[in-house]
Amino acid sequence: MLLEDFIHQSLNNSNYNEVFTIPLSDEVLQKISDLSGVNVKKYIFIIEAHSIRHIKNRHSEDLYLLDKIVDILQSFDRVQKSLTRNAQTGKTDISIVFEKRLGDGTVKMVALRIVRYKYLSLKTFFRKDM
Repeated sequence: MLLEDFIHQSLNNSNYNEVFTIPLSDEVLQKISDLSGVNVKKYIFIIEAHSIRHIKNRHSEDLYLLDKIVDILQSFDRVQKSLTRNAQTGKTDISIVFEKRLGDGTVKMVALRIVRYKYLSLKTFFRKDM
């Protein structure tokens, strides 16, 4: 399945609960690890359908940028670690924030690090005005 098809299915079917996987090269994973200080070697990037719907509900004006996810992962301008408190468990979650400058602003893409499965899971995606 293509990313565009996955996004379409996720947006148009609230019962759709599939996961889309984007493998990352060892070089990209090394760069993320070096710049963020978070070891993500051997990780894969996943997108859950509910995350696409979250973006639609919270950042609908940026939906047209979702097809840039692969480009952002392969050629981000900045990456950093972010710590947030998990409201359900009370523990600290580690996320990776990717930034890519585009003509109409900077796209920020946040992925939660899931150590148990070695996933970077898309959580949100939005554009910051320049």
